[in-house]
Amino acid sequence: MAEIRGSDFKVVFLDVRKVSEAMQREAAQAARRQGLLPVVWVQSPQYRALAITDLVHEARHGDAIQVDDHFFAHYSLEDFYRLRRLYPKPIFCSIQPFQASLLPTAGCNQVDVQCYSAPQFQPCLKLADRLGAVVSLSSENTLKYRSQLGGRSFNTFLWQGP
Repeated sequence: MAEIRGSDFKVVFLDVRKVSEAMQREAAQAARRQGLLPVVWVQSPQYRALAITDLVHEARHGDAIQVDDHFFAHYSLEDFYRLRRLYPKPIFCSIQPFQASLLPTAGCNQVDVQCYSAPQFQPCLKLADRLGAVVSLSSENTLKYRSQLGGRSFNTFLWQGP
């Protein structure tokens, strides 16, 4: 977490699938100790048939929740507004560019647009600007274009795997 903070990042997204309760709690606490905002990233909730109450429960150790393009593709706006009513902490909303029309008109504390395709990078930046959204970069495909962001805020998902 110190290394993440040392790179000037302010938020850490925690994927808590198949992670023990104790590890979830410790990761969130470690993020807070470093001055980072721990956001529970609920990846592909439809595959696990998660109800809105399950999403709230899954995010219990974080200081915010991120619902992503899978959520917007498989859950209704009514589901989102129910989440908003049940979850008092910030909600980060992440979409693919073609999903702009699926965004709720209110309730997202932050929106990010997944600019993961190099050929569509410039149109994606324009959409992010129009929406007032953060740009989400792919470590494999678009992180190399970071210098083209100007003053825009961005996310990146740096996959650490075996």
